[in-house]
Amino acid sequence: MTTEEAGPRTAESVGCVGLGSLGAALAHRLADAGQLGAVWNRTPGRATGLDAAGVRWATDPAALMRESTVLVLCVSDADAVEEVTFGPGGLAEGAGPDKIVLDHSSISPQETRALAARLSEETGAHWLDAPVSGGPQGATAGSLTVFTGGSAEDFQRVKPVLDAYAHRYTLTGSIGAGQATKLCNQVIVGATCWGLAEATLLATASGVDSDRLPQYLEGGFADSRLLHVLQPLMKPGDTTSFGSRDHLLKDLDAALHLARNAGCPMPVTAQAAELLRTARKWSPPRLNGGIVNLLNGPHSAGPQRDGDQPDD
Repeated sequence: MTTEEAGPRTAESVGCVGLGSLGAALAHRLADAGQLGAVWNRTPGRATGLDAAGVRWATDPAALMRESTVLVLCVSDADAVEEVTFGPGGLAEGAGPDKIVLDHSSISPQETRALAARLSEETGAHWLDAPVSGGPQGATAGSLTVFTGGSAEDFQRVKPVLDAYAHRYTLTGSIGAGQATKLCNQVIVGATCWGLAEATLLATASGVDSDRLPQYLEGGFADSRLLHVLQPLMKPGDTTSFGSRDHLLKDLDAALHLARNAGCPMPVTAQAAELLRTARKWSPPRLNGGIVNLLNGPHSAGPQRDGDQPDD
């Protein structure tokens, strides 16, 4: 299901750069759909299982860009996007006017516009910023929501690619608009996380079974997907991984930077970001219960470790 009628399905040659938890899930969905030709990743050995589907490993991003008409990019931050695009053997060396970079990385709108403009000026290649909501689990299930910025023509071209892993995708404006829309999404998620944590503790302190809180609140104004998905993971010491709190903090900081430049007050977001920054000292970023740990005192998790940072 999409928010716009899909146009004619034209065959694109698709390559994928970035095989972290999200990128690998995207690659597997594309491979299962028979659309993926080759992949490349900064950290070798992350293409497990893709070879069985006939997917090749490219020598570098430039070689992959030369053979692709749509290049799906999914790396950790703006520095990684710039390195993969303009570094030695980068995408720019293989780009041309008929190529589209479909960037699922989450970076700031300003950085996106600068990178897209540079690639266009140097090579004539097109750029769509397309951050996602739903995480690796949503990608695996083919249920991602994708916020896209760029031209309507380019968006039309990549719809068959998005169909492989997205349940809903929308063109939200020109280049950078997808990233701005994702930041709005993250502002809501960041603030809601702390509300869920506080409600969980209040329920426990009041003798209410916090494990059943989503059931008790179902149908009320507080009911939401976040309530049903995140609240059960917020028990102190819970080790279930649902993305990294560090990635959420990165996005909240980007939203605050954008807001300051626009003269837009965001006091709740600022508070949520500082609380996440403090929570990171109590527990690793993938330990969801760390949010409750900050409010309730540490459970059993140790301090932040360098090894907790995910690679691409």
